[in-house]
Amino acid sequence: MPAGRPGHCAIDLYCVRCWSNAMIRDLLSIAVPVRLRQALCALALVAGAGAANAADILITAEFKPSTLDPNKREFVNTTPWSGVCYGTHQAACIHNNWWSIDTKIRGKKDAIREAGWTPNGFYIGMPAPRTVTVVSDDGRNTFDLGFNIIGAAMRLVDEDRDGPFEPASNGNPNNCNLGLKNVGANNRSAMRMFLRRDGGEGVVACALHWITTNNYLMTEFDFTYKLTTPQPLGMPSGVYRGMTTFRVGGTGEGADFDLGNGVTLDDNIVNVHFELDVHHPFELELPPGSDRAVLAPRGGWTQWSDHGIVPKMLERELPFTVSSSGQFSVSLQCQYPLPDGRCAIRNMTEAADDAPLDIALSLPGFQVEAKGANAVGLPLTTTMEPPVFTADVLFIRQPSQLHFAVKGDAVKEMLDHPGSHYRGDVTVIFDADP
Repeated sequence: MPAGRPGHCAIDLYCVRCWSNAMIRDLLSIAVPVRLRQALCALALVAGAGAANAADILITAEFKPSTLDPNKREFVNTTPWSGVCYGTHQAACIHNNWWSIDTKIRGKKDAIREAGWTPNGFYIGMPAPRTVTVVSDDGRNTFDLGFNIIGAAMRLVDEDRDGPFEPASNGNPNNCNLGLKNVGANNRSAMRMFLRRDGGEGVVACALHWITTNNYLMTEFDFTYKLTTPQPLGMPSGVYRGMTTFRVGGTGEGADFDLGNGVTLDDNIVNVHFELDVHHPFELELPPGSDRAVLAPRGGWTQWSDHGIVPKMLERELPFTVSSSGQFSVSLQCQYPLPDGRCAIRNMTEAADDAPLDIALSLPGFQVEAKGANAVGLPLTTTMEPPVFTADVLFIRQPSQLHFAVKGDAVKEMLDHPGSHYRGDVTVIFDADP
């Protein structure tokens, strides 16, 4: 407003500071693929982690969205290869998206040649699907995973080498399809990977039509699985852990994995541990000069300076961008807080009432988690529970705004103090780990 007009005042809002806990920890640009939806992952043994007569296996996966592929929403398997897919058959497993898991269960099988896919031969019974709960390391969040055994593999070796070079049937198994086989190896062993036809949805037993009567060493027992997770975009950043246990044994022993008759095992328990690592990106970018917002009427001071018309509002919009795929909260701190939760700006020139400041936040594309409403024009106060915002996609530099305004009678009261200078500090806190 021109200095010569009565009632002139300069109104500045200083120090609008936007920062993030994640920024302080230098974690702002953490990359974040999502829904570990029906992904097949390999497992690795965790040595010494279990009790006696138990094998411990660790499944690891991470969700780390990439700004180069923002629509990718799948966990990535980070578990090392093991089992029958690790060596000779790895190319075939990669091509077909099969992942074998070596349970480290070892033992012996006394087989009896008997046609008809019976438990006396090469036989694997597999369990029903399970729900596994994973808990964040801080104990604040829990999620359920669907865990389906969709296949299994076994290798039986004629250690005494007193049987035929090809000891087992080459035909198809019952209830399953053959994924891998060592037919033609002529090495007195039988290796087969069975893939269930029911997708792991029920309880099923698969077997070869027959295997030659003999005593065999079981040198490998693997399984493959399908893991279904919640929507990772709804999972806060962190590490989530859970476990389920399977019992392995012979027919009639009530085992989850039934290896038929004549089975002697070194171990009979498999503890499957899950570790899911979720990394959401969060980055806040503010243009230069964003630490100072000067309030003014929309369209300028002309109506006041030329016609004496009191502005309805003194305002300033502060643009910024947000990059995020996860949850974050926003809270407010004021240098001059008012009882109703609003901040105020104060006359620094003479005694006068503080002017209340309305602050609103707009994050287009984000939702307020508690309400499911779009985050547009959301008022911010110091007395409100800090709203948590979520997104259905990875946003990269999403244009957003903070709006500051003094409205109504408060504007007139400020203009009653010509030549005054109003100011106040406001801190807007973006917390990437709400």
